[in-house]
Amino acid sequence: MELTSLEKAAYEKYIAEYDFSGFLKNKTILVTGARGIIGSGLIRWILLENQKHNNNTHIIASTRDPEKIPDFIDSNDDITFCRFGEEDRIVEQIDYIIHAAAPTSNKVFKAEPVESLTSIFDGTRKVLELAKKQKQCSVLYISSEEAYGAANEEKPIKESYVGAIDSLNTRSCYPLGKKAAELLCRSYQEEYGVDVKIIRPTVILGLYQPYDSVKVEAEILRCIMENKNLHMKSNGMTKKSVIYSMDAISAIFTVLFKGIAGEAYNATNPETYDTVKERAYKAFGKYNPNVTIEFAEQDVSMAAGYLPQRVFLEDISKITALGWRPLASMEDIYEVDLERFSWK
Repeated sequence: MELTSLEKAAYEKYIAEYDFSGFLKNKTILVTGARGIIGSGLIRWILLENQKHNNNTHIIASTRDPEKIPDFIDSNDDITFCRFGEEDRIVEQIDYIIHAAAPTSNKVFKAEPVESLTSIFDGTRKVLELAKKQKQCSVLYISSEEAYGAANEEKPIKESYVGAIDSLNTRSCYPLGKKAAELLCRSYQEEYGVDVKIIRPTVILGLYQPYDSVKVEAEILRCIMENKNLHMKSNGMTKKSVIYSMDAISAIFTVLFKGIAGEAYNATNPETYDTVKERAYKAFGKYNPNVTIEFAEQDVSMAAGYLPQRVFLEDISKITALGWRPLASMEDIYEVDLERFSWK
């Protein structure tokens, strides 16, 4: 496996903090969404653990294009690829499944709500059916903080919070799909005894996020690098926290290996809690004072496929009780991305 110097530094830091080798040794793990931010990051972590600790962990990577091997994969890496949606053809014993595959683009949610909703639900059901057939198999389902809906809460939200989601707004295809998939996970756990846990991360940023991502935080980064103003389609008062990709990966492993079956766990960094507007102003002030925010004359964020304004912070006491904590600040995230994209 080949890693950049930036990647090596990140993985060395996190592997030193979290020792998962005892859980991974001589195991087989299926990762769906293997080309995504999280899927590809998980695979790199496991392969590096193989190199460092001789774990002999075999990875089955599920992707829509299994013939296209990522550049960082070497011929001697212990990984095979399968086509997404055909995981039920796997005959070897699988010890762990991390289900990271899902549509994530607001443009897709707006244009293809039927396909978005059904792919989330049907993909999760296939994974759970495979785990049911495998018997001794643990599953980690990656849900989303959007499962809480359009929350506006002063106090940090615990996993027991039930958020309202508008079922007549087609943009709800994503949060309702995630919510339905969570219910499916809990149902498979209660009815069939499938060992499945759920994690609800906030917006994931940093390593492996593409430069052209539609996330507003990615647009803030592009404004800094391209010396252009941020055109905001809302008033920027949505307030929530974010999480660095490496923190999300370590949280996923923590819940998979140490979490309780049938339970959900929040994952975020409370230190990044801010409004979108203030996050942008702080980033511009530190990295490029020549740019600013230009607000739209009216709020067109809903028409563009975004959720309505929300204000909430996930409570992370449940996952921290498992021994996890976020390591990267908002400044750390931006500095990683500025280095990744060679900003001068």
